[in-house]
Amino acid sequence: MTAGTATVRPPSIKSIETGATLFSAVVGVRGMTPTRRPDGGRPAEESEARVLASVGGYDVVVEPDLVEFPWRAGMKRAVAAFGVTFVLVFLLAAVGGFGSGPLVDRFALLGIIVYQFHHVAAATGTVPGAVEPAANAVVGVPVLGRALRGLFVTGTGHGDPTHLLDILAGEEATIGHTDLAARSAGDIPIVVYYAIPPLVLAFAGFEFASTHWEEAVVESPVEVTRFGAAVGAGYLLVLLVGTVPFTVEMTSTLAARTFVVHPDRYMVLLFGFVYPAFWATVGAGVVYLARGPD
Repeated sequence: MTAGTATVRPPSIKSIETGATLFSAVVGVRGMTPTRRPDGGRPAEESEARVLASVGGYDVVVEPDLVEFPWRAGMKRAVAAFGVTFVLVFLLAAVGGFGSGPLVDRFALLGIIVYQFHHVAAATGTVPGAVEPAANAVVGVPVLGRALRGLFVTGTGHGDPTHLLDILAGEEATIGHTDLAARSAGDIPIVVYYAIPPLVLAFAGFEFASTHWEEAVVESPVEVTRFGAAVGAGYLLVLLVGTVPFTVEMTSTLAARTFVVHPDRYMVLLFGFVYPAFWATVGAGVVYLARGPD
């Protein structure tokens, strides 16, 4: 270094290799290897990896540990975890006193509140005029039709590109969000409800890791996140599908108008994977602490 100047050093080969190792530990992608050796044969390490795709004469290969990881088992546990969470919230709500009205609407309202306990806000919405005739025809079908109302609902401001930024900025009061959970908790403290999803998800991650530890290669704490990722991926799908039946029509006595309430799909995309994946990883981490690396 000289006066008035600074020398910028490029990252060392060692630091680059360390970053690449951390990345590959999580996602299992080894990198790109030549499709053919200069002598025309296949690369030696290809027998230990799976080819994901071929790009420009190179094979993108993944570690066999990633391919053989029990992803489906984790996704199945996501479905079970959401079901258990829903039932536990229902039981607490029944004890604390929970609403009235048609069974379908009470079921949908309970579902929306369960989403709120996953930090997914309830949003007001409308049925666009272009699809209103089709929506009325479907909703008019007894029982099943009302459960499909969510197929046609668009949340307030969901077409605005700044909606996601407003969510991140915490401006929920101005983007059509409403807090149904606080008004429906009854006599039971709201914090008890919010504790249910983390506990259920942590147990799901613990049970998943305990029963499938031998099928997975876990050589470091980083690879424990695969258990959480599997549960999180399944949970995200469940939450996205649930935005259809968990939609209820409500009437405002003050504004003298009818509106639709449903889980905010933007927030489902924000928290639907990260939130369950985190807590499931916590549960799997307990197994790692007990068993240690392979």
